[in-house]
Amino acid sequence: MSTITIHMKFFGGFRKFGESLDFSVPIGSTVVAIKATLQEKLNGDKLVLDSVLANDRNILRDSDILSSDTELSILPPVCGG
Repeated sequence: MSTITIHMKFFGGFRKFGESLDFSVPIGSTVVAIKATLQEKLNGDKLVLDSVLANDRNILRDSDILSSDTELSILPPVCGG
């Protein structure tokens, strides 16, 4: 099975894990699958499931499919007053 490399940049509550993380997923993985892999790598951090992934142009939908190495950012939900 061929894989792609995801370079995930961290923001907000994810900074406790550093600035970024590189990991591999199978070619053709959905955003949901990438988030599940990331959650596993971050010791089950549930914030991953409430966050969105974005590339340099768009916020990705859970059903979007990635087929090449890419740089993504994980953006946690923000609340304010």
